[in-house]
Parts: sequence; structure tokens; C-alpha cells
Amino acid sequence: MATTLRGHRYRDVKIVPDFFLLVFRKKQAVFNLNQEDMKMKKSTLALAIMALVGSGAAFAASPNVQGGSSNPAGVVVGSSNHSLFGGGNSGVALDGAGSYIDLAGGPIKGSNTAIAARGDGTIMRPADIGMLPLPIDIAQVWNATDSSNGANFAINSIRQITQISLAPQFGGLVIGQVANAGGTPLAVGSGVYFGEWAPRAAGTPPSNSTDLNMGSASRTVWYVGDNAVSSMPTAVNATYGVIGINGVGTAAGGTPDNPNLYKGTLTASYGSGSNSISGTLTRAGSSDIDFAGTSIFNNGTFANAGSTIEGRFYNGAEALAGIYTGGATPQQDVAFGGSKVSGTITP
Repeated sequence: MATTLRGHRYRDVKIVPDFFLLVFRKKQAVFNLNQEDMKMKKSTLALAIMALVGSGAAFAASPNVQGGSSNPAGVVVGSSNHSLFGGGNSGVALDGAGSYIDLAGGPIKGSNTAIAARGDGTIMRPADIGMLPLPIDIAQVWNATDSSNGANFAINSIRQITQISLAPQFGGLVIGQVANAGGTPLAVGSGVYFGEWAPRAAGTPPSNSTDLNMGSASRTVWYVGDNAVSSMPTAVNATYGVIGINGVGTAAGGTPDNPNLYKGTLTASYGSGSNSISGTLTRAGSSDIDFAGTSIFNNGTFANAGSTIEGRFYNGAEALAGIYTGGATPQQDVAFGGSKVSGTITP
């Protein structure tokens, strides 16, 4: 039987900051705040900003959001239900937060908006999301693209700067996305995401750094996707181009704008073959990840006997994602994802 890490659901608490109401009811009043008021309201404003990143997008809830995490104390995955940007699509709850933020409509959209304006490594600020141009550094952000054996991917990296009360705290969040043949990430409703998270390091974060604190012993790898397979179709030598994310911002993992990824192909057979997935992911200077002995189950999941590999298929088995936790320490764990590049899948 596959071993599935089950995250804990948290009660969603609706938080409407007083300054959030002030800004949207009577914007002119903002300019009447004195310096002391600004200091008192800064943390509350920052909370509203982070909650509002991408909140303008309205999406229908995605079908059957499923995934897993190596450490539910760091990341829990599920349908997004944040009080200000949710929608039921693939989401993550970070560092014990009480609700799931929408990945596509939140950190991904906010990062890409800031990067489009000023380039990789820019600081995301309130003006980038249509709010007042206050001098608050929200996060430093990067994006990158890559491919593996004909499959395409997008990667967003986010280093939080401003510590926000009542909101998830983190040092770094890296989000991989499965993309289509043209390199565009899969649309909401069929999105597939995987990545790594690390807590904040001690002290005040610098304004410019590529250190996402992925050397932390609390580092967590995770995966989640819309439209998860719940009844595995027949697969005949279905081959997937796959990448693996590990330690972005470290010497081994590369810089956020040019991450050093695991790459390889995985081949799945189910229903008319061995009901297994095989292949190897490699990265120079790191141990290979061998999928030998990994079984595919009827509910669309896969795992090996030691439960060091787990994952799931998405979109009729056209895509997959999962995690590897077979290293000696959490710093060696890998999140991976891929899309089908050859072979046959029959519903």
C-alpha cells in the first residue's frame, strides 16, 4: 500500500484588517496618517498586501485538488480557501497558517507582475499590486524556465523580507509548475505545482540576497495539483520529462534565476503492464534518484516500498508530481514534476 502523508485542515479565520478597510473605504484618509500611525499600521498593511496579491483573479474551484508534503508543520497542501484570495484551486498553508493561499493567484501572479515591471531579483512592493506606493519591501522575487526531455516548466522563487504578523512566515518558497508544449504553465483547473519551503532565518533579512534559507533542517518539499487522477487509466510506456527541485539558493541548487535542477525521464505502465513507474533523476554532484520498485495504484498515486518516493498523476495521467525523501537529511529531499512526452494513455 502507498503511504500518503495527510495534512491537517485548519479552520479558516476571516481577517479583515482595519487599515485594509481604511484604504478601500476612504483612500484620502491614508494621507492624514502621521509618522507614528504609519509605524503602527505598517504590519497590518503588509498583511493586507500579501493577502491581496493576485486576489483580483476570479477562478472557478478546481476539481479534486490533491498532493502531499514531507513535513506538515512546514507546508500543508489543499484547496485554497484564504479569506481574501482562495477559490478552491491548488493551495498551500505555510508554517501552521489557518488557511490555504492560492498558488496561481497569489505568490505566482504577484511575483510575475513585479518581475515584468523591473526584472528578476526585484523587490515586490505595494505599488506592484495596485496599492499606494508606500515604502514596504514585501519580498524579493525571481522566475525561470527550463525543460527536460521535451517537457517544459516554470519556476518562481520568493524570498520574504517583511515579517508580517498573523500571516505565514518563511525564508523562501520555490514553486515549480508543469507547462505546456509552448512553455506556458498549465491553466488553473489543470495546474500542477511542486517545490520547497524554508522558515525564516534569525535576524533581519537583507534587502538583496539569493539565500532562501534552504539549508534549514526544517526545509519542506511538497506537491499539489488540480484535477488529480482518482482512477488510473491504462498506460503503455507513457514517458514523462521530469525535473526535480532541491536547495535553490544554495551552492548545489543554483541561484533563483538559474536553478540547478534534477532531470530525467520516468516511464509508467499500468493496466497492461507492470503497474509501475521507473527511471532515474540525476544532477551533477548529487546522488541519483532511482524509481526502481515504485508501484502505481488504482487511485492514481504511486509510491515505493520504503515510502521514500510518493506522488500522483494529474489531468488524465498527462502530468505527474511528487516528492523524494530518501536522503539522510531534509536538505536532501527533492520535489519533482513532469508531463508526458510519449507513449499511450487510454482512459
